Amino acid sequence: MNATTEIELTPGNVKAAMRAAGARSADLWMVPVGNIRVIAGYNIRPIDREHVDALKESIKVNGYSKDKPLAGYVSKEEGDDPIINLTDGEHRLTAVLELIAEDVPIEFLPVTVAPAGTSMVDLAVSMATSASGKELTPQAWAVLCKRLIGYGCDVDEIAKRLVKEKAQIANWLVLAGASRRVLQMVEERKVSGTNAIRLLKKHGAGTADVLEQKFEAAQAKGKKKVTAATLSPQRDLVADAAAWINGNCAAGDVTPLVAMLSHLTGTPHADIAARLQATV
Repeated sequence: MNATTEIELTPGNVKAAMRAAGARSADLWMVPVGNIRVIAGYNIRPIDREHVDALKESIKVNGYSKDKPLAGYVSKEEGDDPIINLTDGEHRLTAVLELIAEDVPIEFLPVTVAPAGTSMVDLAVSMATSASGKELTPQAWAVLCKRLIGYGCDVDEIAKRLVKEKAQIANWLVLAGASRRVLQMVEERKVSGTNAIRLLKKHGAGTADVLEQKFEAAQAKGKKKVTAATLSPQRDLVADAAAWINGNCAAGDVTPLVAMLSHLTGTPHADIAARLQATV
């Protein structure tokens, strides 16, 4: 189908059409907004302010579309109406709640409810498959893996359920066990989750101190975060070689060494000579 393709939409009996296609029905409920509850700390992805604002603008113009339902499971608290505990769609719900506070009239939202027999492991795994095309961050994966461990899963089962390598699961669990200082630096984007894992595997409990030193060094170079280059800066081979020549060949003719160094590094003879104490 190309960009110029037009589809003629014709009215019809939706239920009859679906039966003819062999489709099966699923429960989609229009739930009062007040009966939908966010589970504190459940969302493994931090709220993206830009995403929420974009959703608000879209809902203002087009309304809330039924083809983007929230998801959750039902609980009944004594004396209260049934509550939908949200497991997917916190950005959408946040946008709706903010619009309601701005006097935009929204009373009901579409919700799909987890069927009987759904476990907390099932719900947790579904968070990895409902990211709307956005790859989870290493920190979000770490939270998810730690949660699955808490539900009694081992690394083998987690790897199987998430369709990931066991080594990757192990890395995310390393990040999950990091100190609050390290996790805060990841949250503040001073270091990526991947680079934080590298440091954690190398320095263990001392990672926070090392990371703060690396961040200060990055700032001194005008950088806003610790990068792979910050963690493993490239050696200045010319400087290293010049230091070796100065220490070992100061009294001799170093012209052949300078010529070889220039050939290997592509550095002009004059630049190398300027670093030497010996006369070339």
